[in-house]
Parts: sequence; structure tokens; C-alpha cells
Amino acid sequence: MGMILTGIVVAIAIAIGAGYFMTSEQTPSWEAYSTPSTRVGDPGHNLVGSAWTGESEPGVVASAEPEEPSS
Repeated sequence: MGMILTGIVVAIAIAIGAGYFMTSEQTPSWEAYSTPSTRVGDPGHNLVGSAWTGESEPGVVASAEPEEPSS
């Protein structure tokens, strides 16, 4: 019985230590994968236009035209 309780206590101690170590070694993704040319804070100009609402117009069905085969 004593060995089982000792094993449980040791497993909990290892789990707490591993959890502390893992969180201290992590870096945020914006820091780990950053490049000098990325702009995360400033998205720039509105790329779809100033009048875009995100809603489709009533009665308009969006359809894609088929691609032309390359010759």
C-alpha cells in the first residue's frame, strides 16, 4: 500500500514539474514565427473597399465561371 501511495505522489510531482517546465519554455506564436516584413498590428487599407458590408445583395446569386484550359 505504501508503494502505491508513493508512486501516486511521485507521479503528481513529475506532472507538476513537467507542467511548470513546459509553460516556461513556450513562446507566443507572434514572437516565435515573426519576420521583419509582417504587419500584425496594422492591417493596412481596407482590401475589399469602403462600401463592403459583408452581406450579399438580395436576389444576386454568386457563381464562379469555369476556368479556360491552357493552350
